[in-house]
Amino acid sequence: MTLRGVFPAIVTPFLPRGAGVDVAWIPGHVEYLRRGGVDGLLALGTTGEGPSLSMAERWAIIDTIMACAQGLTVLVGTGCPALPDTIDISRYAWEKGASALLVVPPYYYKSPPGLYQYYHALLQALPSEAQVLLYNIPSHSGVEIEDKLIDALRVAHPLQLAGVKDTSGQIEKTRHYIQRHPSLATFVGSDELASAALCSGAVGVISALANLFPGLVAAVYRAHQSGGNTAAAQERLSRARAILAPYPLYSALKWGLVWQAGLPLSHVRPPLSSLTPQQVESLEQEIRALAEEASP
Repeated sequence: MTLRGVFPAIVTPFLPRGAGVDVAWIPGHVEYLRRGGVDGLLALGTTGEGPSLSMAERWAIIDTIMACAQGLTVLVGTGCPALPDTIDISRYAWEKGASALLVVPPYYYKSPPGLYQYYHALLQALPSEAQVLLYNIPSHSGVEIEDKLIDALRVAHPLQLAGVKDTSGQIEKTRHYIQRHPSLATFVGSDELASAALCSGAVGVISALANLFPGLVAAVYRAHQSGGNTAAAQERLSRARAILAPYPLYSALKWGLVWQAGLPLSHVRPPLSSLTPQQVESLEQEIRALAEEASP
């Protein structure tokens, strides 16, 4: 399956105080995203608080998403600090029907020479047809995905290494991956760089904001695909992203889905913080105003 298009990095719906995962909430969110024109979903990523989930919770989320995806391409974030956990969740996601696995480098022990062995062992443990994307998010992992690593993995696993997701927030870095590794699929993970990355050759956008405003992200991608001017669509997307910037992002997205999608309120898991009552009030006003402005 060709990997391209708009993929919301979907939020994980927690019960109050993060006591558990509300899997019954997920199908309604997926349907809202489908109506918004997305091409696929990324589960268990950074926006999905993947590192805060137990293995059992990850399995339950994968099962739920695969049951309601109905034709949407599903990517699953499977990277863990412990290699055995990464192998286990990667095998599970692939067996359940994921189209590709997004694997962040191990982020506790930072050993650049050992990164190749980590990914090499993972790819050896997966079926030969499994597809893996490397996840560059140094602000969280503290580890850069470098050319030396990509080159070595392309030699050893040319059929399994599918691409890179770059969430460095630096368009120069995204362009470097595109130009240096043209046979790989490069996704951009920063909403504000969607247009610039697509025009530089990125195959798609893996977006946090698409949880809440899938149509805004899709509009940038569709304008690019049709050969049109993406500037106006990108301006609307960047403005919406800027509205959320002063707030705890993941909690803000979940509150926004109450107002935009009519979904029940879901929560974040500690150590992430929730919105204060004052933040809820101000954010609601801003999101409702944005939605009214965008409506025909």
